[in-house]
Amino acid sequence: MKIWIVHAFTDRVFTGNPAGVVPLERWLPDPVLQAIATENKLSETAFVVPTGLKGNYQLRWFTPTTEVPICGHATLAAGAMLMSEVDPSLEVVVFDTHAGALIVRATPEGYTLDLPRKQRTPWTPDDSISEALGGVEIFDAFIGEYANVVLESETALREMKPDVAAINRVIRGPRQGMLVVSAPADEGQPYDFVQRFFAPSAGVDEDPVTGSAFADAAPYWCDRFDLESVVGFQASKRGGYMRAVQTLSSVRLLGQVAVFLRGELDDSLARQHNRIDAHPEAPQRKKRRARRAKQLPAIFDDPMLPGFETEATTTVAEPTPPNPAPPPPTFHPAPPEDQTPPLPRIVVTGEG
Repeated sequence: MKIWIVHAFTDRVFTGNPAGVVPLERWLPDPVLQAIATENKLSETAFVVPTGLKGNYQLRWFTPTTEVPICGHATLAAGAMLMSEVDPSLEVVVFDTHAGALIVRATPEGYTLDLPRKQRTPWTPDDSISEALGGVEIFDAFIGEYANVVLESETALREMKPDVAAINRVIRGPRQGMLVVSAPADEGQPYDFVQRFFAPSAGVDEDPVTGSAFADAAPYWCDRFDLESVVGFQASKRGGYMRAVQTLSSVRLLGQVAVFLRGELDDSLARQHNRIDAHPEAPQRKKRRARRAKQLPAIFDDPMLPGFETEATTTVAEPTPPNPAPPPPTFHPAPPEDQTPPLPRIVVTGEG
């Protein structure tokens, strides 16, 4: 089993968002997938399995603690590895996922990823949200794939000191503990807006670069700036850029990838079969065979000889054989008649 560690939404290593990509021939048990993702210690590890159609794969994402319903940067990384190193003849890859069909295409500028476009719902956050973000002033807010809050400036976003435990506690709904914070870019920046993404409920306090969060925030900034496409920057420690174009039903993200590591997983992982929780160093005790009752020879089936039965002796019914013999007759048939009739008997009653 091969594995790649890919830095997505960047053109050089040590920036962007790292993701593991593991192509499989068939699905391994979920505990094995989760154990691999936990061992990788990356924000997400993507597992892909071919469906039998050229360029079509099933795709699942795991963080170090749980499986997630959607992940943009790991999808982009998986599509890039399939098209560049697994099957270079591919130009388009279609992924069947829990979030629906996701399409990755190769272009001269990098790779594009189509993510579902969620309808925005207005939201009025209470004071607990502002307090969880360090007391910042919230300019706007809405609900899409995630909860989104908008600040007034890039400076406010960069200087924000969030309490991730509080975010995990106060953000409710279908994406509990997940929050997108965005703001307009300062003058002179090569991007249009800046954002940060927090997901403590998925084991990721602050994500380096999040494709699904860009797909959530980009349509808002396209409408606000009256642009068909916008460039966003995620202001994490690693940082990453992407361009977003909104369509009627999707958001198309354009980004690049940089391969950090190419390797192989040991083939024994494919034979784990849900035994992840077992302790390999502990001695394995052999299972004892169940003892069977000793059967006596047929001569000892009846413990008492004929004629020595007592009233205290209990008769044990013998099991019925598979093909029981017919019961003995309850009457005796008449003897067959002789075929030769008897000679007549002459009786003499008197003289002459």
